[in-house]
Amino acid sequence: MSNLRVYFPNLNSIRFIAALAVMIHHIELTKYWFGQPNIYTSSFVGGVFGQLGIILFFVLSGFLITYLLLLENRETGKISVKNFYIRRILRIWPLYYFIVILGLFILPHIQALAVPGYTEDVYKHFVPKALMFFSFFPNLAYSVYKHVPYAEQSWSVGVEEQFYLMWPFLISLVIRKKKTINMLLGVIAFYVLIKIVAIILYTDAPDNKTIQTFYQFWVNFCIDCMAIGGIAACILFYKKEKLLKALYNKYLQLALYIIVVVVTIKGFSLPHFFTYEMYAVIFAVLIINLASNVNTVLNFENKPMSYLGKISYGLYMYHNVIAAVCLQVVLFLDISLAGIWGNCTYYFFVIATTIIIASVSYEFFEKRFIKAKLRYSKVISGENALEYSKK
Repeated sequence: MSNLRVYFPNLNSIRFIAALAVMIHHIELTKYWFGQPNIYTSSFVGGVFGQLGIILFFVLSGFLITYLLLLENRETGKISVKNFYIRRILRIWPLYYFIVILGLFILPHIQALAVPGYTEDVYKHFVPKALMFFSFFPNLAYSVYKHVPYAEQSWSVGVEEQFYLMWPFLISLVIRKKKTINMLLGVIAFYVLIKIVAIILYTDAPDNKTIQTFYQFWVNFCIDCMAIGGIAACILFYKKEKLLKALYNKYLQLALYIIVVVVTIKGFSLPHFFTYEMYAVIFAVLIINLASNVNTVLNFENKPMSYLGKISYGLYMYHNVIAAVCLQVVLFLDISLAGIWGNCTYYFFVIATTIIIASVSYEFFEKRFIKAKLRYSKVISGENALEYSKK
């Protein structure tokens, strides 16, 4: 077992915050789906809130994966692409396929959970749709067909897997030439250029099905946000002291936190859907501070939030179906969702149940795969680094 370990404070807690934002977004969406009073269509919750939770996940993934690849190369002289893929498979695939199988084969047959306008269409174009899900292109299925209830959140997992597919190769190609940041800037430029083309095409022909699909797929691909996270990792890894000193400024941190709160609540967006990039830059700066600045303005490092971040993959993957089940329970108990008490009860049921299910899943299902992936890790990171440092 390698002795090389790296642990960044706060990042598990950030994972939980991102997951919670998505959960709140989908709780209100579930109420909307089933015709209950909701704020999904009338507030920032149904606007940018859940999307920003996803962007935070993307930036964090780009930051961590890039940093760990850079560290592996520095310590071992190379990046093992094979071991990288094995680690990703062991961490992502088991729970992903479990949820996809539920969403495609089991949940559509439970009448109480049928989502009007969506469940009845799950088996239309089923073969190509299933192939997209099983080949880790749920984001393509998300673009071409109607959403598959309770599995639609897997689209972002597909985006990350596609990112993982190319990332170690790209890093390996440029790292010896010390051109990693240049490569990341090139990825961002390429993505944004194609995004501009997609926006222009869609604006000119919004009813063209092929253009619709291309537009929907590309604007949600978001590899530029992951590359922005990668740039943050490079700044920290290569110790760009002058830049870090500027980014560590407490007034800058405070300003960015205020901006996040204000523009999120106001539902502010930049023209032509470049809001994701704006938030990705903000999140990248905040992640650098939370991970490495001893004088960070906010500190989320505590055991409860760290644990919730550790199980955040389960929180993200399970919460949709749990929100629907809890809604049926609340309605059966004749609890009105028109008032504060009813909504607080519903939110408590959903969040508490999701935490319990995700914890059980982590401890008795996911953990065995996480332990297995350590055999293929030259660098032990996150909670595993803390656990092994105590041994």
